[in-house]
Amino acid sequence: MNSPTMKLPATASHLVETPEQLAHVCQHLLQSQRFAFDTEFIGENTYQPILCLVQVATEERVELIDPMAIGRHGENAMMPLWELLANPDVEKICHAGDQDVEIVWQHSGLVTANMFDTQIGAGMLGIAYPTALWRAVEHFSGVTLEKAHTYSAWDRRPLSKSQLAYAVDDVRYLPHIHELMKKRIGELGHTQWMRAACDEMCAEAARPGDARKMFTKIRGAPGLDSEQLSVLREVTAMREQIAYENDLPARQVLKDEALLDIATRLPETIEELRAIRDVSADLAASYGHAMLEAIERGKAVPEEDRPTIFIPGEDLAEVKRLGETLWVAAQVICLGQSVTPGLVTSQNEVLALARMVHKKKPLERHALMHGWHAECLGEKLSKFIRGELQVDVTMIDEEMRAAFGDVSGGKRNS
Repeated sequence: MNSPTMKLPATASHLVETPEQLAHVCQHLLQSQRFAFDTEFIGENTYQPILCLVQVATEERVELIDPMAIGRHGENAMMPLWELLANPDVEKICHAGDQDVEIVWQHSGLVTANMFDTQIGAGMLGIAYPTALWRAVEHFSGVTLEKAHTYSAWDRRPLSKSQLAYAVDDVRYLPHIHELMKKRIGELGHTQWMRAACDEMCAEAARPGDARKMFTKIRGAPGLDSEQLSVLREVTAMREQIAYENDLPARQVLKDEALLDIATRLPETIEELRAIRDVSADLAASYGHAMLEAIERGKAVPEEDRPTIFIPGEDLAEVKRLGETLWVAAQVICLGQSVTPGLVTSQNEVLALARMVHKKKPLERHALMHGWHAECLGEKLSKFIRGELQVDVTMIDEEMRAAFGDVSGGKRNS
């Protein structure tokens, strides 16, 4: 899909390092009413990622913004850009932007609005999802990008020429890709689905994590009894608090394996706590008593109030067969509308639907029966399950096309 009329914006000649320079950039972005956006950050050594660079691009030019330099002018010095990202009257373009949107929210408390994510756009066009930026650029522009510097030291100054070139490439093609994608998505009638999917991504990225639910992600947690699981919930939440207070990654404070060991062995003294592998002397000295209190809180929870983790048992053969059938049907329904199935659902999600069907449970509570997921797939799949939907498929230009109609021979909608 290489476009001979592709026009690339001019590249930046310097970093934007002052609030005054940022104001000029924001004025240009506002006047353009549409701009691409990306960030470079380092998240390995701190509780929250360190924002090192922000790239923006319009059809006219690319700007590289240095939040580390601008931040020295005041805590809210970057706010004009964050407010622009939250402005619903200005369209933003990103690629796989969930982490970028999360960083905006962490720095400003604002939710990015009117975002067009080209990774989601690719899924709305039946292109593999998720797809890397370089693949999207190659598909729509015929240009092959360098893939280095993904894990570069973005906090060092000055940035190298190759780092700057990589940062520019992250945004300079997006306005062009956006224009082509938006037109094709409109032709397919997917504009509202695209808007809803991007809004959903922005809302989820700006939702704070619940420290008291993080225990469910600890490997081995489902194997604990109710008392141990209650303790695991308390000590995992405490680890999150310690990490936040010390600006460290949670697993750097205490590994998951150590949390599971604590919940299993239920130490009652500092000595017993220190005997657990990976509980450092410093951690025991600073937080040992608080950890023991967390353990006691977990043990004191009444049995009826203790947490549980649902583990589905081995599915019956007929449920597995139904799940496989519905997964095939889901893929046909999605691909027949030029939508990549992985953008809409997953095989595990469809298997969960099969379990509900087998047990004669109402399907309205399933995630596929809400929002744009329902319009694209859920409602059609539900009718298919009831034997009320007929799906006719054909191949056109190496792509599947589907027509949907009533089994009784009613009107088809393609």
